[in-house]
Amino acid sequence: MRNLNFGFFDDGLPRDSRILMFYSFETDERLQRSGILHYHLGEGRFVGPRYDNELQQAALAFLTAAGRLPAAQA
Repeated sequence: MRNLNFGFFDDGLPRDSRILMFYSFETDERLQRSGILHYHLGEGRFVGPRYDNELQQAALAFLTAAGRLPAAQA
């Protein structure tokens, strides 16, 4: 994964139960990939389709650094 970027997809819904975020990156084969991750705060995990572990770990680090996820949950 190269040029990995994250951002928040704030849709106006309450943020106390979930975090929606988008991601984009370039594969080693130089293909562009992007999508949306849904993190459920109550369950402390990403919900929806299974994603690459490296992507999820980077997303958790981004959420923690942004102050949206307590360090204890990461």
